[in-house]
Amino acid sequence: MSDKKEETTQKTTYPQPKRIVFPEDESKIKWLSMLLDAYFLADKGVYEGIRRRLNQGQKLACAKGCSNCCKTHTTIPIYPLELTGLYWYVIEKMHDDRREKLRAQLKEFTEGRGCPFLIEGICGIHEMRPMACRYFNVFGTPCGEGEDPFYTRRNDVLTPDNKLKDKALYTMLPFHGISLRAKKREAIKSGVIHSQAQNFQELEWAKLAERMERK
Repeated sequence: MSDKKEETTQKTTYPQPKRIVFPEDESKIKWLSMLLDAYFLADKGVYEGIRRRLNQGQKLACAKGCSNCCKTHTTIPIYPLELTGLYWYVIEKMHDDRREKLRAQLKEFTEGRGCPFLIEGICGIHEMRPMACRYFNVFGTPCGEGEDPFYTRRNDVLTPDNKLKDKALYTMLPFHGISLRAKKREAIKSGVIHSQAQNFQELEWAKLAERMERK
């Protein structure tokens, strides 16, 4: 393969998303499949958006270990089902050496200090990170320290496919007791579902640390 062909392949390649699976847990926990399906739809939307821009010759700036946005963003929305899933994941599934580090960070967390789930520069809950985090992808150059590219260079920030975003939200609606199709559409269109979201930074993460101690 010539250098030019190899460079083109690198530009247009981005791994297709795979649905996260917890078969045993999903058979017991009714809402878990709902959340994992929603995340899969969100990831597919991100994949399509990134693939298109790579094919246009743009370069994805985000990579493992690049965490400036995790430290800078203070208005990350998280939906109730996502929060439920995050609690479950941290308490029931995180048993390696990261658990104690995370517990200590959550216990001492104060608003404005960046994401409390960032462990040594890497997302400690990557599988179960909120949709807002999944959607935020930057092209060109990585975020500078303290920079939010959404405001400084909007064109470099991915705009996910709205249809797939809505499908991901539809999937979560039964958790809120909304199951009829017409009501689902109205819940999205009217913004009712968005009113249920909370600011990630404003949550009392010390309570999660307490739950981790008891487990």
